[in-house]
Amino acid sequence: MKNSYNFARGFTSLDKEYTKFKIGNPNSLPDWLRGTLLKIGPAHFSIGKTNVKHWFDGLAMLYKFEITDTEILFSNSFIKSSQYNAHQRGKMIHDEFATRAPLGIFDKIKNLISMMSGKDILNPSCNVNIVKIKDDFIAMTEVNNNLSVNPISLTTTGKTKYKDSLKGQMTTAHPVYDAKNGELFNLLIEIAPRQIKYKIYKITTLDRNDSSILREQLAEFSKPYLFYNHSFFVTENYVILYAGPIQTSAARLLTNPFNDSLEYNKNCTSEFIVIERKSGNIKYIPTTAFIFLHGINSYETEEQQLIIDLITYENLEDNPYNKFYLQNLAKNSMDISTAIKRYTLNLDKMAVSHKVITTTNIEFPYINRKYHNRIYNYVWGVYRDESRPNDFFNGLIKQNINFTKDIKVWHQAECYPSEPIFIKNPTSNDEDDGIIMVNVYDANRHLSFLLFLNAHDMTEIVRFDLPCHIPFTLHGNFYNTNKF
Repeated sequence: MKNSYNFARGFTSLDKEYTKFKIGNPNSLPDWLRGTLLKIGPAHFSIGKTNVKHWFDGLAMLYKFEITDTEILFSNSFIKSSQYNAHQRGKMIHDEFATRAPLGIFDKIKNLISMMSGKDILNPSCNVNIVKIKDDFIAMTEVNNNLSVNPISLTTTGKTKYKDSLKGQMTTAHPVYDAKNGELFNLLIEIAPRQIKYKIYKITTLDRNDSSILREQLAEFSKPYLFYNHSFFVTENYVILYAGPIQTSAARLLTNPFNDSLEYNKNCTSEFIVIERKSGNIKYIPTTAFIFLHGINSYETEEQQLIIDLITYENLEDNPYNKFYLQNLAKNSMDISTAIKRYTLNLDKMAVSHKVITTTNIEFPYINRKYHNRIYNYVWGVYRDESRPNDFFNGLIKQNINFTKDIKVWHQAECYPSEPIFIKNPTSNDEDDGIIMVNVYDANRHLSFLLFLNAHDMTEIVRFDLPCHIPFTLHGNFYNTNKF
């Protein structure tokens, strides 16, 4: 039976760019809430003459929401990548996440040779995350060709420059920041014919007199295959990766779009890879296989155990990204089941245990960043109301990790929120004292609005209509300034 959901319209292209379009005033907001929210996501689903196949193939667009003392302003701009510039000429010159560029045989062979020699020839849209590293604002994807942007004008300033020679064609769009030590962690993946090299690095951000970005390698290991890591974990003393059943090979990467190359290997040995931050020593701890994209938090206990909270995809032996092909989304039906699970790693016994915290369908988790690397209570995210079992994520949730029946939600029919951003009240020490700021797509009106919620009880404070619909965004961050 055909359902009545209408979220698929949220995956239609947005063409128009706005500059400082006034959407309201901050009279209903607390005086301490002033600053800028930057978000990013796929926004145009044809490139040149090619209709792309997947949500994550879309050309990247950056969105800016400014809260000043007198007004709230909206701006948006395409990331001016080489792919975008080619699109303006009616062409598609790079493969995207799941769509091949219509290149001639000569160009394909040239790209194969370049990639096998270690050159950075992958240039998809940087549409996954927007991250501040030192003074640089970087539009990121999972390919190591990220682009820097100006947070004031939203102009694209060029390829991000690093003060080192670390090599690798792939990375993650979720670097992890340790605020206590001023260190930011990520990894590079170098693809070669016979092995895949993983390089874990850190960037020290405390030197305000040096704006250059220097990546310092902490550890390196190799695998005969590439295990897919969308995000990873950092505790006070360790960096933790998960090598699971979603895998690919150099040969498949060279002959397929990235997503098409990924396979579920039911015979693999899944493991946590634990790297000591100081020494670079590595431990490989076997675990039962699971699938996850986003972590929530991680910390160490007094018993020297590592606690890792994450969101798993349940009842699935497949690449979860296959759910997000546009032809699947066009059916207005989404059969995804997620759960929050806690994994406990005992480094002395080289053992892993886990428990289910909740089976509520949650994704795009966000916590009070002050509680990163420590015991915490709350996570906010998008969720799916169970009265609409095949709908897309259609509400917002506050979940107590330690008392799972303590749940607060926001839901409105035919409204689909993107990742909620928690902004803490700087005058309070309560973990959940703050504001949730989120863009929401209203399918009935084919229009988006900016929503503010009380993070404590998830009640609505105020909303402001935007002048357009925003195709579902992915990630972003709030900054307590408008001046940068």
